[in-house]
Amino acid sequence: MAALPDTTNLADLSIPGTHDTMARDVTFVAETQQSALPEQLNAGVRALDIRARHFKDRFTIHHGVVYLNANFTDVLRQTTDFLKAHPRETILMRLKEEHTADGNTRSFAQTLRWYLEQNPDTAPLARDHLWWPADGEQPAPTLGEVRGKFVILQQFSGEGTDFGLSYHSPALNIQDAYDVPTLFDIKNKWDKAKGHLEEAASRNPQTLYVTFLSGVGLGAHPHAVAAGALWFTGVNHHALHWFEGRDMIRSGVVMMDYPGPDLVSSILRYNQHIGS
Repeated sequence: MAALPDTTNLADLSIPGTHDTMARDVTFVAETQQSALPEQLNAGVRALDIRARHFKDRFTIHHGVVYLNANFTDVLRQTTDFLKAHPRETILMRLKEEHTADGNTRSFAQTLRWYLEQNPDTAPLARDHLWWPADGEQPAPTLGEVRGKFVILQQFSGEGTDFGLSYHSPALNIQDAYDVPTLFDIKNKWDKAKGHLEEAASRNPQTLYVTFLSGVGLGAHPHAVAAGALWFTGVNHHALHWFEGRDMIRSGVVMMDYPGPDLVSSILRYNQHIGS
């Protein structure tokens, strides 16, 4: 993003992202990534999917019921460390309340504010690196507004406080058809994702499109959906072949399980036309 004009809207960009960003080194059903967050960021990932359980007035990072051996402090430290080192970049962070809340004396939004403003391990660095929107519904900001900052895609109740863009905002168009019952359904999953990518390339340029390539089902765990299994081609291979053979103005945000460097690069190349 460093070389792109400040006037570029986030909705104009093609942004590689990871689904369930922190889900690594866990059970094969819950795992979705091979690399740790700092490695993902250094490889070009700029959109994160963070699922936080509200537990005893803290955020533990989960994939459903599975604790991912990480906490929100880890996420904020690693995110802000990257932004300090790369102040012309920005990071999108979907923040979703996950699993069941337990043992809390305050709301999810109040605990988030504690991380941003009071937690000695994360504040005030996290607060200063967060893009704070103006009051009311916000369109996607420009790069100039968010350089060196992370933008929360807020999927929780803010109790009157907007910490970023609402995940359900009209400014966003999201496809997350994650149900892939068996390996026979992988192609159907790709077809749904492809349709949304085609829409991103041709529809409202002010809308931030988010397309999930990830999927899971009782007969198809995340790695099989992404990378393929037996004689079934994975979604990532379908996507790489499609991206490499197609010129588009943008792909929007593409959220992936186990993305390889070729797939990340194939998305980023669509940004080359911006400002040229």
